[in-house]
Amino acid sequence: MEDGQFAEIKITVDDILSCSYSNWYSKFKDYTFSEAAIYKPLSKEFIEYLESDGIELPKDTKKDSVLFQDVSPNSDNEYSDWENDDNEKETDESIKKFEDFHLTLREKIKEFGSVAPKLNWSAPQDSVWIMTGRNMRCYSTTDLFLLLKSSDYLNHDMYHAFDEACDFDKSNPPKFELELVLRKWVEINPSMEFRCFVRDRQLIAISQRDLNYYNFLDELKDELTEKIGIFFDDILLSKNEANSFVFDVYVPKPFNKVYLIDINPFQRSTDPLLFSWNELATMSVSEDDIKFRLVTEHNSGRFATKAHSQNHVPKDFLDASVDTQSMVDFLKKCKELELNGDSESESESESKENPK
Repeated sequence: MEDGQFAEIKITVDDILSCSYSNWYSKFKDYTFSEAAIYKPLSKEFIEYLESDGIELPKDTKKDSVLFQDVSPNSDNEYSDWENDDNEKETDESIKKFEDFHLTLREKIKEFGSVAPKLNWSAPQDSVWIMTGRNMRCYSTTDLFLLLKSSDYLNHDMYHAFDEACDFDKSNPPKFELELVLRKWVEINPSMEFRCFVRDRQLIAISQRDLNYYNFLDELKDELTEKIGIFFDDILLSKNEANSFVFDVYVPKPFNKVYLIDINPFQRSTDPLLFSWNELATMSVSEDDIKFRLVTEHNSGRFATKAHSQNHVPKDFLDASVDTQSMVDFLKKCKELELNGDSESESESESKENPK
């Protein structure tokens, strides 16, 4: 490969389809860490709701959401959008188009207690900034719909899932059913989650999943490599037909069991974490020499920026999101700035039309 060129990564439509959640979950359900409910095919009305501009939420579940609290009217919040009865009626109408599905989702969230959502391949990790816990934990359909509607990552599954496939034909796109997955929320230790890369049916690399420095991981590297390697050889390889893929695992103490978290396509749109895709496409690795990469004390500064930071918002908004009154104050400030900006624009226009 010449300098400056990207290494070719060959992935097929079938490889990508095999990584769709519903395609692998039934095979490996006994090895996953949390229960999941899969809904497919999704109705045209619900897909249109996901595609539509704006964010309309079910008002009847806001009381169960961690994001909404009752606000008593006062002079500081007299124009709050969520106090408008007309807006609430509009919200109800948008949800009524898939009312039965909404009720099904609400009951499933109630059964699970809380959930983390995703579509076939992608999870809305880019919109966790809007959640008070800065994670994907949803306690209600209000939380769920807000998280889904705020995400750009889900557009990948809806419109670009096969863009990197070598046999993808735009004139004859593959048929697949969009699905919504609700995974029961389970607390895990992020330091023990790892992303594993498989190329040509061989496990070639393992990366720490959470990019923070944990001083105890280095001494566990050999043991973790062995446990993950056995899990790959004995469980994954025999039941997963994809030639190349990426899988995430969780290995909690006492390290006697490996849990499968997710399976992703071996393609550039999947985050390579501590590797680069050129490395993964070209590295030569023997079966007994899997590359295991960790954040170390010496390189931790390189990963100081949090994941998905490009989707973050001003600190004032983050502070306000954990308190309703603060949110009201923040929106009022934004409104005042908007009005002042309009006034200044009008003044500038008048000055140009009536120069002295």
